[in-house]
Amino acid sequence: MYTNGSSGTDPETYMGGWRSDQITHPDNSWNGNNVVRWYNTDYDALLDQLAETAVLEERASLAIQMNDMLVQTGAVIPLVYRGSVSAFHNSVSGVDMNAWDSELWNIAEWTRN
Repeated sequence: MYTNGSSGTDPETYMGGWRSDQITHPDNSWNGNNVVRWYNTDYDALLDQLAETAVLEERASLAIQMNDMLVQTGAVIPLVYRGSVSAFHNSVSGVDMNAWDSELWNIAEWTRN
């Protein structure tokens, strides 16, 4: 099973793995992140734009466009979501779980009742 995804709340690093210059081949000792060897210059241009954009809403729009390109061209075929399970004790307050980051992302706000 081949599963991967963004490791945090910002998708730029993950999306960068699909850049054309990340295609694995003998000349780079098979060290690129684009192991499916997907090539799309329009995607590369959106990724360059994402790298220069700081406004969160604009970044989200670009990431959605890039994601749509990956899925609609068959570079990524999403079949299953492997959810993770987390738990905490009832005597702990301030825990705010989310699907985009570590369970410990806001540990500084946790308190014991």
